[in-house]
Amino acid sequence: MKKIIVLLLGIILIKCSSTIEIPKTEKIKTKNPTTPYIYINGFNKVDIFPVLLINNNDSIYINELRFNAVYSSFYTKKVMFEKFGMWDKKIRPNNERHPILIWKDRKLFENKNELFDIATSGIEKGGIIYASVIVFDSDNKDCLSVDSKIKDSIINYFSNGIKNLTNDKKFYKTYWNMIRQYDRAN
Repeated sequence: MKKIIVLLLGIILIKCSSTIEIPKTEKIKTKNPTTPYIYINGFNKVDIFPVLLINNNDSIYINELRFNAVYSSFYTKKVMFEKFGMWDKKIRPNNERHPILIWKDRKLFENKNELFDIATSGIEKGGIIYASVIVFDSDNKDCLSVDSKIKDSIINYFSNGIKNLTNDKKFYKTYWNMIRQYDRAN
């Protein structure tokens, strides 16, 4: 009898507790064999890709976290915008139309006081589509390197951020206004 009462109380507590629902990822079929599906508020897989950075005859590899087969290459940009608002800096390598957006000295994790510099980008080209992010800690160390103790936390942070993106259009309005200004100037 005690087991039944404990079981019933457990069921009642579970039913009354609040839960956060993660939206179900919807996938859309494409006509491209390279990326047969793209995912709304989701992704097919995550890769960490070494990117060669050249600056004044110095070269270094940095690690870029890529969320593949996303519906929009802007997803990581939107994750950051929804959490922190306007970016601090934009960089246009090779004078590209779509810049890398950078947020400086941001606290990603509630239970940690560490600040990070986050660069967001993405590609939608030739059947390849991904949203990406590069993260450095306050000591300018690559947080996505093989030996990083925080790499998994960053992957989870952006994975959950993509899965929980809102329908708010403020990011896109702000972003496309910036692009239109760039287009008029060039």
